[in-house]
Amino acid sequence: MAFRANDYVLLNTIKAQVSFMTTDKLGYLYLMANNELRRYDEKGNLLKTYSDKSHGNIDFVDVTDPLKILLYFRDFRQILFLDNTLSVKTDFIILDDLQLMQPTLACTSYDNGFWVYDQPDFQLVRFDQYLNNINQSGNLAQLTGIEIKPEFLIETGGKVYLSDTANGIFIFDKYGTYSKKLPFKNITSFQVVDDNIIYSTASQEIRYNIKTFEQQTLDLPVKNVISTRYEKDRLFVQDSASVKIYSIK
Repeated sequence: MAFRANDYVLLNTIKAQVSFMTTDKLGYLYLMANNELRRYDEKGNLLKTYSDKSHGNIDFVDVTDPLKILLYFRDFRQILFLDNTLSVKTDFIILDDLQLMQPTLACTSYDNGFWVYDQPDFQLVRFDQYLNNINQSGNLAQLTGIEIKPEFLIETGGKVYLSDTANGIFIFDKYGTYSKKLPFKNITSFQVVDDNIIYSTASQEIRYNIKTFEQQTLDLPVKNVISTRYEKDRLFVQDSASVKIYSIK
């Protein structure tokens, strides 16, 4: 797919300053700001809202499984799972109780598990649905020779991706075994679609195929972009004041 700026038709603009935008495989849009998460349909109609001021700000939301949405609260070192109506699905998981020294990132994993990155040990740790520690990456500083401080973590397509803005994207298998590093820096979030890592600059989108090593640069319909997401025939574009929804011709 090689889209040009005139291949997009603007459908809606949601006026909102959000800290993180993501989408799920069903085409729903999620906007996160402070202690609130909002869910929209593919046209930009607001469907549901979750908010809880008692646990501080939400630092990350993972909707890889739209029926079990992960929220991570870094300051309180807690994880909460929501269902597809943004209703609370489980009790808060307190990461201090799992013998983690300083968890900085979390994401969902297969079979209802989840990953946590523990900064002092430079290690990815996977827990199953019963909170058993079942997989570890080992000390990544020793494995790679790099003391990474990652900002983004996601599991998709049987791989785990850990992005450090200063060093690149580290790739692991679904058991946490380190595979390789891609030299893409200054990336705070990205999407993986059909073996393509997709991330945006201020006015363009970069697609890198991890199997063929081919790279495409695509023009976006607007400038000053913070992040983008593709789902089905929709492009979602976040800037500093809004999220725009485009259909793709």
